[in-house]
Amino acid sequence: MNRVVFMKQLESLLQNVSPTEREEALQYYNDYFDDAGKENEQEVIEALGNPASIAENIRRDLYGAGSASYQGETDSTRAVIQYQTGAVSTAQPVKEKDEGLSAGVIALIVVLIVLSSPIWIGLAGALFGCLASVALALFGLILGFGVAFISCFAVMVVLVIVGLMCIATSPLTGVALIGGGFICGAVSLLFLMLTVAICGIVLPAICKGIVCLCRKLSGKKKKA
Repeated sequence: MNRVVFMKQLESLLQNVSPTEREEALQYYNDYFDDAGKENEQEVIEALGNPASIAENIRRDLYGAGSASYQGETDSTRAVIQYQTGAVSTAQPVKEKDEGLSAGVIALIVVLIVLSSPIWIGLAGALFGCLASVALALFGLILGFGVAFISCFAVMVVLVIVGLMCIATSPLTGVALIGGGFICGAVSLLFLMLTVAICGIVLPAICKGIVCLCRKLSGKKKKA
């Protein structure tokens, strides 16, 4: 008996089985022969035994214990056949990759974080100090330019008023006072422009730079 005869007999003995189960059973035993190889065909037939007994076991499993037990039996039978015929595959089963980090890796990371805490805490403190100093410096500039603007503007108003009052009695003094008032007004406008520039240009640019830096750092961490 060869493989073709064996499979034809088994197929004819399984005619009273549903087509799906029959095709599944035939596929299992065809896989046995394929795994063993053509040179071990006779050994497979001897290990399997009589097709009639195989068909009877298949029917009993299908209508008795169910297809799950049949699959378990056929899987174990295949392992026995492959061992007996020397056709055990050298391919190792593919192990599923472990998802997440193991407990040892997590513990190592925690230890490294604790040991390196003085470094990154110091760096964080230095960064915070730099940002705080820049913020305080900008606040000081805004406050100083604002006070200078208000002061110069007040001096301008006073000088112009006094100059107008003195221009009748002492024209040169009045004109000088009014001219000084205009100079103070020009200086106050300069301070006003500096205040607006810091509030409207420098501060938004610094905030935008900090946001871009944080996005780049978070993007690098995600890629890593």
